[in-house]
Amino acid sequence: MALRIALISTSPLVLAGLRTGLSDLGGVDVVWTGQLADWQDAGLAGLDVAIVDVGADAAQALDAVGLCGGPAFVLLADDQSNHANLWLEEGFTVLPRDATLDMIAGAAHAAAAGLVASSRQLWADTLRFTRLGGLRDGASDFEPLTPREREVLAKITLGLGNREIADALQISTHTAKFHVAQIISKLDANSRAHAVAKALRAGLVEQ
Repeated sequence: MALRIALISTSPLVLAGLRTGLSDLGGVDVVWTGQLADWQDAGLAGLDVAIVDVGADAAQALDAVGLCGGPAFVLLADDQSNHANLWLEEGFTVLPRDATLDMIAGAAHAAAAGLVASSRQLWADTLRFTRLGGLRDGASDFEPLTPREREVLAKITLGLGNREIADALQISTHTAKFHVAQIISKLDANSRAHAVAKALRAGLVEQ
């Protein structure tokens, strides 16, 4: 029997693409499409899975809705987002936003069966994130930063972008971007914000 699914996104193009693509694959019955803020009022009895395209606005709405009870959820998230790691840790099925239709359909069936599915890369990132305890205390676990990288890290902490860092340190934007990438890699972080948080915890920069 076909899965009864809802498609949730702030983008009409995403909704149309998912609806057409998943319907063409078969095995699913798309019974509702719309925005996350509206779906609970739609009266969708017997819904099996809600597939949520998690954009910038929807990320806040997810916390408000609570995602508890009702159907299973498949979250399509930015694969560089710390939220993806946290949602996987909490037992939600999470795929990158550029996942194929076959992956999304397979994840929907898995979620409906009570399983947790994800892409290989997201799952590997989550295991690493969990092994690190999210944020790790102590600077000894990190590859040492060069003096220039520490200068760049201090600017990142102030919220400066690559161009502003370049102007402040009198280096090229390309060089600033390279240093930022090196810092994120050495701190084993998933983003600039994550790197700052880990650096603060490790005492690499002053709060």
